[in-house]
Amino acid sequence: MIMAKKITKQTVLTLAGVAIAFAGVFGGAVVISKINEKQPANAAEVTSVTTYTPQKKEAPAMTSESTELQFKKDMDLILVMGTDNRKTLGEEESYINYSQADCIYLYAIDHKNKTYQVLQISRETMCDVQTYTTGGQPFGVDKMQICLAHSYGKNERERCLNTVDAASGLLFNIPIAHYVSFGMDSIGVLNDKVGGVTVTVPAGEGLSEVDPAFVDGATITLDGKQAELFVRTRYVLKNDHNEPRMARQEIFMKAFKEQAKAKMETDQNFAPSLLLALSDNMYSDMSANDLSNLAAKLREYKDLGTLTTIGEIVEEGPGHLFREFYVNKDDLQKKVIELCYEPKSES
Repeated sequence: MIMAKKITKQTVLTLAGVAIAFAGVFGGAVVISKINEKQPANAAEVTSVTTYTPQKKEAPAMTSESTELQFKKDMDLILVMGTDNRKTLGEEESYINYSQADCIYLYAIDHKNKTYQVLQISRETMCDVQTYTTGGQPFGVDKMQICLAHSYGKNERERCLNTVDAASGLLFNIPIAHYVSFGMDSIGVLNDKVGGVTVTVPAGEGLSEVDPAFVDGATITLDGKQAELFVRTRYVLKNDHNEPRMARQEIFMKAFKEQAKAKMETDQNFAPSLLLALSDNMYSDMSANDLSNLAAKLREYKDLGTLTTIGEIVEEGPGHLFREFYVNKDDLQKKVIELCYEPKSES
């Protein structure tokens, strides 16, 4: 069930802080909140979604240099997805569709140490994905790009859960508690809300082929269309690998975060208008209370930055329909340990 609720200015500003914290994937999904206070005259209405809690699973035991480790006791993992080819969050006729997770980030929030860190996962990462027939019957687990996990499901909830399962399996079955998804066409909205994001065009990619203003090394302020081209362009370039595009996504969002923070300081209506503009194109299983509480906490937590994976790239060719990224398992395990584990306690 979809609900609309009003929120106070202070709560909106708090939630906007989470939006900026989640901006590594184009704004995050903090468009809902519960209120218990009197509404100001200019309070904004935002959209809320229903709550769903994924099935809980036990975190696997791990060791590092003979040291026994345990999953951090006060840790929340949230999978944030930017999806393409999505016209609606509603029901589809078939369980197989064309929506893919174009960018995937795992947020690891350590409440004990009051920090959070992010793992960026390439959409081309090969992993086990549960597939389904058009009628919704399980069709087996296949090895494919993780982005394709979002192609299975009759609604956004099912597509997100299938992607969560694939990501959890890739990451040694760690328990991912919640998910957030939004359409990649939100990029232009984010850009325009801060008056245009200012970026420096990376050299050597030939981006001027898609827009003459994208001269190597040029510093430009993007309009909405340019922002989407800057962040999403890939296949028309001579080097159509996903890694340069992921780097551009980071460039864009780092600049967006700084400009959004500045906007919040000078424009009291910025946060409500940003959240309202994004709300129709987002979906999350997190409840209003959960998001409100998380927002208050993340404003005080330290951002430890973004981790990326390494591995082997297999180009398209005989036996390979798509470009495939095979993650280095040893390196990935070290990063999962860094994000989620600590030495096992005696108690």
